[in-house]
Amino acid sequence: MSAQEMLEKKGGMIVIGQAGENLVRVANIVSGHRYLGRAGMGAVMGSKNLKAIIAVGKAYKIVPKEKEAFDKLKKRALKYINASPFTGDGYKNYGTASHLDYCNRHGTLSVNNFTKGMHKDAHKISGEEMKARHDTKHHTCRSCAILCGKKGMFDGKNRVVPEYETVSLLGANIGIFDPVKIAEWNELCGKYGMDTISVGNIIAWVMEATEKGLLKSNLKFGSPDGIAKIITDMALSKGLGKDMALGVKSLSEKYGGKEFAIQVKGLEWSAYDPRGAFGQGLSYAVANRGACHLSATVVFMENIADLLNPQTVRAKADFVKFFEDLFNGINSISICVFTSSAFILEAPLSKYTPNLILHCLMQYLSKIAVHMVDISIYPKLWSSVTGIKLSNAEFLRAGARIHILERYMNTREGISRKDDTLPERFLKEGRECDPKKTTVPLHKMLDRYYKLRGFDKNGIPTPETMQKLNISSV
Repeated sequence: MSAQEMLEKKGGMIVIGQAGENLVRVANIVSGHRYLGRAGMGAVMGSKNLKAIIAVGKAYKIVPKEKEAFDKLKKRALKYINASPFTGDGYKNYGTASHLDYCNRHGTLSVNNFTKGMHKDAHKISGEEMKARHDTKHHTCRSCAILCGKKGMFDGKNRVVPEYETVSLLGANIGIFDPVKIAEWNELCGKYGMDTISVGNIIAWVMEATEKGLLKSNLKFGSPDGIAKIITDMALSKGLGKDMALGVKSLSEKYGGKEFAIQVKGLEWSAYDPRGAFGQGLSYAVANRGACHLSATVVFMENIADLLNPQTVRAKADFVKFFEDLFNGINSISICVFTSSAFILEAPLSKYTPNLILHCLMQYLSKIAVHMVDISIYPKLWSSVTGIKLSNAEFLRAGARIHILERYMNTREGISRKDDTLPERFLKEGRECDPKKTTVPLHKMLDRYYKLRGFDKNGIPTPETMQKLNISSV
């Protein structure tokens, strides 16, 4: 069957753009209007001279083993999603950019290469403002109940509404608060197949490096001039864009400025400043693929749900571990990770416990609290589809095994405590919005995290931990 015939049969496909073909390290993979955005997977396909993969479905029909139980669970899941103020209101009506005002209020917004923390014009690029100004409509994943994706009219053109990470990193982080410009650059990155998180960080680094005289460019904070051209140059590996295409770690090694290169283990990070959310800082530092906010989104509990004190080390290691285990499990059963806020916080134990008590439990009795969190809907959905019974503890243990197997593979390549760190900016330099100039006390949290994970003091999984999870060392 030819590719054309497969497409005519409505086959699904993943493809790369010119950035992937040119081995740009921040190249991504597109499927429909969604992107496999992080860690340069587009460059991996490009390195193999692989442009696209097409698959025709419907060869098999998936029928739940316990259909009646599955249907009941599906109704319960939808009830939680629709009742949640985050999935049923914020994401559904305004998209992920509904996070913006929370982060600006807490001083965790990425502004001017993570120097400021908040900005008076930030509301101009919020999900609420874009809905009001750009007549946004749903533009979502197939069969989605949350409906976080949006499209809207920008200067007379129907464009994808940029998500939170994009409005923050390709907007506020370079000093731009014009949603029309950000939507244009977002579309351009999509055309070439590049990750907007990394692109925004790279451009911000170049702007600061230019200010400091480390290199020459016409890019400067607050100016849209030259942005579209440099995005194109990155995708085509031309001029300064060729160096930028390698990422901020490589740039800082060539030109200097490592202290403000916003990356961990070579991966540029997302739009949450950990000086206003210590748990998120720990999560960035220890994430297996580098600074990934979806490894453990503790900032949600710190800044958005307001259930953890954001600027204390207490409980943070416990919740980073918990969310790492949970998210690995969720991703393995192919359910959107955004369901977690609804399924956890709308479950009766969380929903009907007064917020003050819930906050105190999570903050001061974290060891108990992480075991009380009701995640039962996930293993029950798994069991109803497969017929294989799985308890909450077994579900989290499966997630832990995935995480530690990845960590073990990384340590074999030389990853250790020396790599579980943050850029100097966050360890030694305060935000402009914070008179106390708070920095992240990372190492206090790191010791506790290693102990919980069963790592030695250098961050290596111990033989006992490996044996307990039935992972064979090589």
